[in-house]
Amino acid sequence: MKKTLLSILLSMGILSNATANDNLYMGIQSSFPSEGFSIKMDTSHKVAVQGIFDFIGDETSYALRGLYKFKKEQFYNVYGYGEIGLWSWDKAYYYHESETVLGFGAGAGIEYDLRGLDSSFIPLFVNAELNLHMIDFDYYHNDDEFGLGLGIHYKF
Repeated sequence: MKKTLLSILLSMGILSNATANDNLYMGIQSSFPSEGFSIKMDTSHKVAVQGIFDFIGDETSYALRGLYKFKKEQFYNVYGYGEIGLWSWDKAYYYHESETVLGFGAGAGIEYDLRGLDSSFIPLFVNAELNLHMIDFDYYHNDDEFGLGLGIHYKF
């Protein structure tokens, strides 16, 4: 209980510090199999961390990314990322099994600030990615494949 409370308080402190420094983004990321609610935080001018959480449906995932911005301009940036996460599925009615595995991913993308189109627009960022995920399920389909991803985030 004390560890849980400490974790919550620490998270709140990190998030409040991130919003105070204007480097916290929240939104949705869909880069199969990492898709769902997304929280992203710039840790420096070139580096960001991102958590992607999907806990709805038969497949769930909890992924953590480290992003490196190769080119950062006023309204867009080009980045690469590495990812580690846990992916699980529960389809007992098909296979009488469920499993959770550790997986890895890498990719590259471009992110665009929509205020580049109109300076009065809200701080909304869209991104597109090309990625490769390496996830080795025993009973379910394997996700060692290339994919495309899209995301949208609001910057606080």
